[in-house]
Amino acid sequence: KSLPLICGCNKTDFLSLTDTTVGWTYHYSNYTMTWTRARWYCQTHYTDMVTIQNQKENDYLVSILPNRTGSPYYWIGITKAHMNETWTWVGTNSTWIGEQSWATNEPNNNLSTEFCVEIYTNRGKNRGKWNDEKCSKKKYAVCYQAQCNSTSCNRGKCQETVENIFCLCDPGFKGDRCQTAVDCAPLSEPDNGYLRCFGGNQTNNSTCQFQCNMGFLLIGSSSVTCGVTGIWSGPRPTCAIEQCPVLNQTSISGNVTCSHPIAPYSFNSSCEFRCDEGYELHGQEQIQCDHTGQWTASVPACTSKVTVVIFKESI
Repeated sequence: KSLPLICGCNKTDFLSLTDTTVGWTYHYSNYTMTWTRARWYCQTHYTDMVTIQNQKENDYLVSILPNRTGSPYYWIGITKAHMNETWTWVGTNSTWIGEQSWATNEPNNNLSTEFCVEIYTNRGKNRGKWNDEKCSKKKYAVCYQAQCNSTSCNRGKCQETVENIFCLCDPGFKGDRCQTAVDCAPLSEPDNGYLRCFGGNQTNNSTCQFQCNMGFLLIGSSSVTCGVTGIWSGPRPTCAIEQCPVLNQTSISGNVTCSHPIAPYSFNSSCEFRCDEGYELHGQEQIQCDHTGQWTASVPACTSKVTVVIFKESI
């Protein structure tokens, strides 16, 4: 560990405890002050008074702070305003206290006025343990300087520990700095249709809309959205050809000739009607299946021709 001199107000105010790992840095004063003054000083020159999130951080902090053979020791950023309140860490509002955090017979709240906490850094059995103290007593301050800032993570929340700094990405983003949108699998156009995408072709929150070519019917959802997990909100739809009803040919006494360019009785199919000799056609000679799945006209009918015979009276 290196202990370079860091300026607080002047070169004798604060010392820095830094490591080569990425994460926050600790800084301690070389003169004593009350807990309230220590908090103010840490907030003025660094980020805040030190907060401890787990036993590992507690042990690490003690390992790098200079040993002191007796009081005063170091203020840490846990406090409470009243004897019946819960001990709370400043800045984070965490209430973490380890099973072995307190020194023997502590906290004892001597005279019901001990609402601040110091950490022992001696070489005895209580090394690294905590002791509740009157906030008006003077002890050394321990501050931390956060490395996270507004530019640390593009689309996420910066998190740091004593040994690491990392980003908790917002839903739909990934990467060391949450700089990359989560992609969904590429979409292809459905057969006999097309798609249009908005907000990016396949990135988080982008939406793709599907339409079918004339004469084809969309089967499925007309739009899908790329979700935060990289999964589309639904499967790609398909385009099915429009089908017309099968023709009822019972009224035809003749021939029906149909052409089916795509599929039987579907879009663009056409049928021609011819009546047998002695019958005449009533209706359209040709009908077609249109793009809506309807015939352009009803099936015609073949009816018998009527022969009118006129007899002249003989005179």
